[in-house]
Amino acid sequence: MQREAKAALLERVEKLVLPVTQELGLELVDIEYLQDGGYWYLRVYVEKEDEDISLDDCAKVSNRIDEDVDTLIEEKFFLEVSSPGVERPLKKESDYTRFTGQKARLILKHKMEDSRNWTGVIERYEDSIIYLDVEDKVLEIPYSEVKKANLVFEFEDF
Repeated sequence: MQREAKAALLERVEKLVLPVTQELGLELVDIEYLQDGGYWYLRVYVEKEDEDISLDDCAKVSNRIDEDVDTLIEEKFFLEVSSPGVERPLKKESDYTRFTGQKARLILKHKMEDSRNWTGVIERYEDSIIYLDVEDKVLEIPYSEVKKANLVFEFEDF
């Protein structure tokens, strides 16, 4: 599937999914449509802002959107609705404010100080700039330069 067609499909799926997640008190984190091992998958990631998402929450979303997404997608595919996990992607500008103080990994579109890959603590987000504390040095990364970003889960010592 070509990039433009895939982007248009994801946009249509988002328009179907967003009202359902909002009605159920959930946040839509991400939607992916990809081929893996000869099969196509439509993956919808949802969460609750201040509590864990349940299997029942995922099932409700899946049941509500299943028939509608079937009409949009011609290929045979599997629909998966799940939590984004502890290393959730950071997709929206508001994610950087919400996860201030947490560790994140950012992959940039262009090199900054000889690297495109940075891991550090989100110090703050202001005026479309991510302030990332990397080894006691704060980088100012424009949101527009982020290609991919996600939280980094760290095990606590017991």
